[in-house]
Amino acid sequence: MGNPRAIRIFGDLIKSRNLDFIFLSETLVVSKDIEGIAEKFGYSSSFTVDKVGRGGGLAILWERSITCNVVDSSLNHIDVHVMENAGIGWRLTCYYGYPEASRRQEAWDMLRRLAHDNNLPWCIFGDFNDLLFEADKKGPHPHPQHLMNGFRRAIEDCGLSELDLVGGEFTWEKSKGSPNWVRERLDRAFANSEWWQKFPLCKLTVAHVIKSDHDPIIMEPICINHSRKQFRFKFENTWLSEPNFKKEVTEYWKSLPVMHMLPKLLSASSFLAKWGRNFFHKFRDKVKKTEGGFGYAKRQDR
Repeated sequence: MGNPRAIRIFGDLIKSRNLDFIFLSETLVVSKDIEGIAEKFGYSSSFTVDKVGRGGGLAILWERSITCNVVDSSLNHIDVHVMENAGIGWRLTCYYGYPEASRRQEAWDMLRRLAHDNNLPWCIFGDFNDLLFEADKKGPHPHPQHLMNGFRRAIEDCGLSELDLVGGEFTWEKSKGSPNWVRERLDRAFANSEWWQKFPLCKLTVAHVIKSDHDPIIMEPICINHSRKQFRFKFENTWLSEPNFKKEVTEYWKSLPVMHMLPKLLSASSFLAKWGRNFFHKFRDKVKKTEGGFGYAKRQDR
């Protein structure tokens, strides 16, 4: 956020999206600069972790409609307790992982400490500077397997499940257009079971911006209490008689990414609902064709 181009990109993003809360990492600025940015773009509150030397810096900005209490912070994270208008209290950790591969163990231990100090529905998101799977990187020099294993163990130890990202596979790139072009998924979001129960319909989207090596991710928590109509679903036993039903459902289930069971079930139920509508239309067409056949037979008898 220390140059005009970054400010322009930030402003364009705000204009195109209705963002109530913003987390910035690697700001490269100090508190007074963030306060000026918050005022410029109409955010009522902000909190900053100043840069150290030439690098670092974290900041959060939020609108008056959200009540955020900052409970802890470091050079790598800002921990807030969020109270929304509906009275829903939950914990959000805005996180920036160590970029140095030699400090991965420190990052994993920090995640475990953050998970230990928690008794609320919890979501942690940001730039983890870490990869979970081989598919998270495209380019030369594969990511070391032991680092992916270590990150996965840390996430499992924390009792977290990942939010599926839509809109793109990667969030960071370097050397585009050259033989050394690298793309990676460094920015992610995870949540514990209690958080998933409150926000099972949460959406996480990558927003592509020009002239930036990092694409921002946008999270939309949707409270289940406000969305009950979307949970109406009825299973019809007659579907089981269809030859391809079990095969199609199995293939869809296996295609879903690694995620918490509740959103996975919700996604599967949406698939079944759509499958059921198609089945109904096909069944209705069969009935009409059959009725037409009977009508033709009666006319022949006359």
